[in-house]
Amino acid sequence: MAAPALARPRSRLIEQVATRPWLALAAMALASVLAVLALFDLQDGGLRLRVDPSLDTLVVPGIEAERTRAEVQRRFGAREQVVVVVRADDVFAPPVLDRIHALSQRLFALPGVARVQSLMRVAIPLVGDGQLEAASIGADAGADPQRLGRLRDAALDNPLLRDQLVAADARATAIVVELAPGSDADRAAQGLPAAIVREADAIAGPGLSVHVTGAPVLRAATGDAVLSQLSWVVPAIVSVVMLFLAGAFRNLRGVLVPLATICLALLFTLAGFVAIGRPLNLVTSLVPPLVVTMSLAYCAHVLSEFEALLRSHPADTRSERTRRLLGQMAPPVALTAVATAIGVAALGISALPAVREFALLSVFGVLAAAALALLFVPAVLAYVPQGAPAAHARDGGPDWFERLAARIGAFDIRRRRAILAVAALALTGSVIAASQVRIGDQFVGVFEPDARVRIDYEAANAALGGVTPLTILIDGFGPGVLTHPEHMQALARLQAWLRTQPEIGAVSGAVDHLQLLARTLGGDPEGRIPDERDRIEQLLFFGDSAALRQVLNLERSATLIHARVGVDRTEEVAALLDRLRVQLAALPEPLQAQLTGDAVLVTESVRIVTADQLQSIALALALIYACLALQFASWRVGLLATLPTLLQTAIYFGALGLGGVTLNATTSLVECLVLGLAIDDTIHYLARFNSAARQRVSESKGAVAALGAVMRPVTLTKAILGLGFIVLITGDLHNQVVFGWLAAGTLFVAWLVDLFVTPAFMSGVRIVTLWDSLRVDLGEDVQRTIPLLSGLKPREARIFALMANLQTVPAGTRLITEGESCGDGTRGDPAGDIYVVVDGRLEIFIERQGRKNVLMVQGRGAVIGEVGYFGQKRLANVDTLTETRLLRFDDADQERICRQYPRIAARVFLNLNRLQAERRATQSHLVG
Repeated sequence: MAAPALARPRSRLIEQVATRPWLALAAMALASVLAVLALFDLQDGGLRLRVDPSLDTLVVPGIEAERTRAEVQRRFGAREQVVVVVRADDVFAPPVLDRIHALSQRLFALPGVARVQSLMRVAIPLVGDGQLEAASIGADAGADPQRLGRLRDAALDNPLLRDQLVAADARATAIVVELAPGSDADRAAQGLPAAIVREADAIAGPGLSVHVTGAPVLRAATGDAVLSQLSWVVPAIVSVVMLFLAGAFRNLRGVLVPLATICLALLFTLAGFVAIGRPLNLVTSLVPPLVVTMSLAYCAHVLSEFEALLRSHPADTRSERTRRLLGQMAPPVALTAVATAIGVAALGISALPAVREFALLSVFGVLAAAALALLFVPAVLAYVPQGAPAAHARDGGPDWFERLAARIGAFDIRRRRAILAVAALALTGSVIAASQVRIGDQFVGVFEPDARVRIDYEAANAALGGVTPLTILIDGFGPGVLTHPEHMQALARLQAWLRTQPEIGAVSGAVDHLQLLARTLGGDPEGRIPDERDRIEQLLFFGDSAALRQVLNLERSATLIHARVGVDRTEEVAALLDRLRVQLAALPEPLQAQLTGDAVLVTESVRIVTADQLQSIALALALIYACLALQFASWRVGLLATLPTLLQTAIYFGALGLGGVTLNATTSLVECLVLGLAIDDTIHYLARFNSAARQRVSESKGAVAALGAVMRPVTLTKAILGLGFIVLITGDLHNQVVFGWLAAGTLFVAWLVDLFVTPAFMSGVRIVTLWDSLRVDLGEDVQRTIPLLSGLKPREARIFALMANLQTVPAGTRLITEGESCGDGTRGDPAGDIYVVVDGRLEIFIERQGRKNVLMVQGRGAVIGEVGYFGQKRLANVDTLTETRLLRFDDADQERICRQYPRIAARVFLNLNRLQAERRATQSHLVG
């Protein structure tokens, strides 16, 4: 049977590219020039694109911890710190102290350093002979061994120094470098973090190791890693995929056209960063690799179709081939780009600035990649010497891809129930496994284990029991509140509880100052908190110092407790914070506590962002479903088309649960991204399946044929995307390594679903696409001129035509033979078939005693065969007088329409019953 007759209006844009490809190339050249001007500063030749390594984009704005951080900064003026940890058998040994003194001096001399605290520069209270002396070790530490011994004992007994500047076992000491106010960009321009590391390394030697850590150092390392990724990972992706394309297409255009496409896509995307004034950060640094892989995937689809056209239509002119290419590829590529954009745009609801920026820039990059695939690539191919098709397309027979696809397709149809049962079990098991997924992230764990910044962090952590700051702001909301003995005792109990927690390495606060003052000034060897408020006020007054004012304000209304956290995983920090909040809630009135610090900021942000990401995934699924429902003109069919994607999503989260991979900003980002990528090939398959099922009048045969048509491009695009993401595992940041593995693995699962589940699932479904419904030509005023379609909207009428069979029949064709109850496949059609005349004329007649009696001649709108439909017996003969376009449908079509478009089916049945009732009376009169 002939394929449906579709009107194919030529898009003005397609016509322009087909007839004037130079216009598309000129437009791309102009856009490229503008992008270069935006990206580069022509005066100095420098790149305008910046890198932001700060945690600010990874912290949810406006959360309590961020507000508390600002309040701490306002009240106590805290500065950012870099910690240099010196490890030796005995850090009080004179040679070691000499090196510490020299390093302290050199660090203080660096531009951008405001203050340096070390054993050599801090005052150590000494009590003896009834006198209090604030002594320091000084430069000539070995000159007086007895004095050095006293200072050693005093330092190790001082709660403000023990586990703060010096380890309790005297095997490690910290040099705290406080930085002057400034941005990371200013410090990078000064080379400050690198200078600190360089000066620290200069004193290292046998028996003495040095480790540098702190937020500024970590951020600087992050910035270096992001730039390293851009300079290495993106070229590596391009190189690997180019080699793959060379092997797949085995001609020059199969390599050079994608290379030009990704260069332009990358140029436009990076210019987009500059245009919106945003730098690259830890999350948005994933946008360029994404754009590269998407550009290659879209380009591979177009190139595969181009090679197929060279084989199937070798006589086409350049314009005809371009027109065919765009006519076939524009709808699915445009729809897949929209679906992918929807997948990443759903991330825009995230509370995290970095994720929102990723969503915005990814949408821009994906749409730019699709525009290049549909405008630039066909225009270039129009001018590239055509030559022979790619090696796989040169002979007339099927290649190994097509042969394999035929076998897989046959297997999918033969084992359809088993495949769907396995898919259902996989879905159920994945949902159960997904319930085991934990939420969490890492601070320094984003760096690989052999990275210098991570080695230093872990060594410093081990030496001092923790280096990640956690700050507790306690407010009494009134002058002198914190001089009440019961309030100080409560703070002492809180600090004692903190020291018992396994995640905490060191704790210090106003209580330690007060206890030290009680011991040195108050004459209490035990350093107990006084029971009288006046005594506390006196000790704080006489012992006032810059160090005390850093943890207790002058009004004695607010104080800080500093703790250092020794764990790196946010789930461990979250458990600590949950326990800590219980303790804080038990503080006596009017004391109220708030938490801040890098550990708190990141942990709380991960909690919020992960919840947002789950909402983003749900939103992406809903939007993709809506997009597919619009594409297939049915909410039910849209749901069916979404189910394979839903299966892939469930498998992804199930794999996270089984593999013990935590859910965080990166891992949830993968699924939103892959949702858009996975739907890409599903849409291409469904578009092919739709036309193949109509041509073969069989959904099963159409499923096999569609798989044969798309297996090569589907495999190529999945391989391209997978290779692109796999290259990310060579990066310096662990979160990007995880991103690469998860994305590649998820795409592999999507490929298996495309090959086995989707064909098996869709083989029992007939679908109608938006593009088909827009192209079907049923003539003018369908509702009035075709009574069977009365009451239907124009779009509904076209959907019915596509769900049935729209065919063109030549003049002189016998459609119905009187007396037959069924056809034999060649002489006529089954008695259950009904025909509706769209265009042309039919003759209805009977033969009696060798004479032909013409009953009537019917034209547009006539319904033929409905008596046979209800009675299973033909009452007359029907021949075509002219070439005629007919709508043909039967019981199976009606059942299918009832399932997928019940409203349309109900209206058609109503019209059919009415027409049959009218016709029966007329027909009986004519025959009689």
